[in-house]
Amino acid sequence: MGRAIRFRGVKATPKTLEKDLLAKAGRLASDPSLLIPKCEQQCRRCGYDKLLKKMEKVAQYKDDAETLQNLATRGDQLVRAYAATISLAASGKIPFLTSKKIPWGDVSFAVRGKVEAEYLIGVQYFDDPDLRLLAHFQDAKDNDLHIYSSPESLYCSSDGPNVPASYSKEMLATSPYDLKADNSCGHPEAVIGLMVHWRSAKINLFICQECADEVNLLHHLLSRIAAREPWDDFDIDVRYSPRCVADCGACRMKEKFAMSQGLKEAYEKGQLSDVMLLSRYIQEREAHLRRSGGELYISGDECFGRNKEAFLARLKGSEAELIALSGVIRNKPMPIISVNDQAGRIITDLWPQLKEELLAMVADPDIVKSVLANPGNLTPPQLVIEARRQQLSRSVISRLPDYAIKGPIGTIADDLARTFKTEGKAAMVRQLDRNRPRETRLKAVAYGFLVAVGEADSRNWQYTKEEIDFGKYLGEFAQTMLAAEGNDYDQALINLLAASGANEDLKRKL
Repeated sequence: MGRAIRFRGVKATPKTLEKDLLAKAGRLASDPSLLIPKCEQQCRRCGYDKLLKKMEKVAQYKDDAETLQNLATRGDQLVRAYAATISLAASGKIPFLTSKKIPWGDVSFAVRGKVEAEYLIGVQYFDDPDLRLLAHFQDAKDNDLHIYSSPESLYCSSDGPNVPASYSKEMLATSPYDLKADNSCGHPEAVIGLMVHWRSAKINLFICQECADEVNLLHHLLSRIAAREPWDDFDIDVRYSPRCVADCGACRMKEKFAMSQGLKEAYEKGQLSDVMLLSRYIQEREAHLRRSGGELYISGDECFGRNKEAFLARLKGSEAELIALSGVIRNKPMPIISVNDQAGRIITDLWPQLKEELLAMVADPDIVKSVLANPGNLTPPQLVIEARRQQLSRSVISRLPDYAIKGPIGTIADDLARTFKTEGKAAMVRQLDRNRPRETRLKAVAYGFLVAVGEADSRNWQYTKEEIDFGKYLGEFAQTMLAAEGNDYDQALINLLAASGANEDLKRKL
């Protein structure tokens, strides 16, 4: 796999780095075989044997910097890079370095002769397991080799992938996951997870969905392999086997299904994380089931077959979410695969195709149209909840009197009661938390409403003893308002105003 490298400029050489590069150049001058991968099997004609002989001839001039720099202008790139590098030791100094941006960060190296940057970096950092590969990527591609870089050495296989034990051991030890003895994340029994079979290493890895992270396990395993297609030693698959809780006869989840070639290639090329691969696989599987028709309902690790009622009974979510989802599912048989039991997650998955139908289950057409026209930053589940709120508000408000004149106490009581009726207890409490009154009588009314909904004790610290005692008395009047409609609501508000001692005007609209 090639690495993109970008020019970063020229700078003076730090003394410590100069000393290190000169020391490594000296080691190479004495032993060019340090650049040659060890063979995993004996080849009849090894291209590296030929390159080593050329480098040994170059080494004869290890004390002649001018000749070495001349040799660094022609021939094989690896041999050129070798000549350029040992010329540093011959000259005994490196006044300037060039810096390049590579996937591991900025790297500084010395430019000599006419050599491609990748080769110069790979040779000058021949003892770095990552950087040394830069000198071998192109040769691995051109000659169909598999070159492995482990901390102690390079290894070469010319007859297909054949990973050295030291390499596979190192990659497993430095995995982005805490792999257990069985090379799994510790949850081998999980319903869904990523499966990686490393053929030449005879290793099987498994990462469940709960442990999967925004990393690409495959790319970690092949990160120090130079080859045309370094992933050709790996089989990638997703295991998905939910537990059957229904008697379906022929089980559709046992039908053979393979991820698309496009999805597999995107993962192999590092375009998808482990989390994204699992999510996209589920989407592909659900789309396949939808194309084939029929019903199938899966929630988390349980498959309910065609039993939609059992599936719906297991879901969790707000009242609006459950009403919308159950209405659509009952009216429109379909396959649904959800990785958990959250109704909001399923609504999000279904939204692109069924948003109008979902909203129609909780609101009138004009509200549906308005919500879709002005979604703001709301998520699909939030839009369902908002449509339901508007529908309830319309229904409730139509049964309540409308006032032309209200005083401060009448206003807070009416506002809290309407919020409770249209949005529920939690919304009413949030309203009080955001806009807590300051005047004693208003605070007593607010506390009375908290008493009426059973939320007063947790907020005692916000009120004085006088406000609490007065509020407890008003709680009964607030509770009556919360349950009343029409003329009864009007009378309940009048009674609360009287109980509070308020001398306020209250006039209904005609």
